[in-house]
Amino acid sequence: MATSPRNVLRVNAVEETEDYRKAVAKILLNIQRDHDQTLVDIAETIGVSLGTISNAANKKADLSPTFLKRLGNAYGPCTLDPFAHLVGAALLPLGGGNVTDLLPLVGRVNLKIAEARDPAGPGGAKEIHTEQLDMLPDLRALKRRLAEVIAEIERLAA
Repeated sequence: MATSPRNVLRVNAVEETEDYRKAVAKILLNIQRDHDQTLVDIAETIGVSLGTISNAANKKADLSPTFLKRLGNAYGPCTLDPFAHLVGAALLPLGGGNVTDLLPLVGRVNLKIAEARDPAGPGGAKEIHTEQLDMLPDLRALKRRLAEVIAEIERLAA
């Protein structure tokens, strides 16, 4: 009696590669924007050639897991969130780091939100795209700091 072939879910490897490259390119773009770094700076920080970083930023080649790990170590685990989003996740620090005062950052984010919702502002009481983009680096920094604080408190509570 002939056996039927196993039903195997086939995944489009080309699409997965494309998604991975887009995520890595977004990671590099975020680092450039949030940390005021050039691709040269990033390459030097993680010990890789400029060509490797440029190819990853332009979605022409994969960035190895080793260099992805180095990006997370250098710029924080939340930096790798575009990669983690591929599986519906986000990365958080495990704690034990040097947690800075949140209040100045919360104040800065609060001010930007208040200004964006000011009826006399460019979008009136509604935030417009440019105002949201202006908030994004501070919101990301706040997300990272909050994750650090939460992880530190959870470590103390354990």
